[in-house]
Amino acid sequence: MYDHAAKRFKKDGDMHWAKAKNGEGEYHYGAARKAYKRAEASLEKAKTAKEEGWQFKKRK
Repeated sequence: MYDHAAKRFKKDGDMHWAKAKNGEGEYHYGAARKAYKRAEASLEKAKTAKEEGWQFKKRK
């Protein structure tokens, strides 16, 4: 669950970083930094979940 979120945030961060490098404004620098931080946090949660054996089940 958290692995997928981390990949998505990384993808968003890469997109914003590319736009920032192409001169589309400072907004994209901030958005890229925020996305990379959230990706890092999600990877930490994924690591913890794996080590502690968390289970993610659908509710009925």
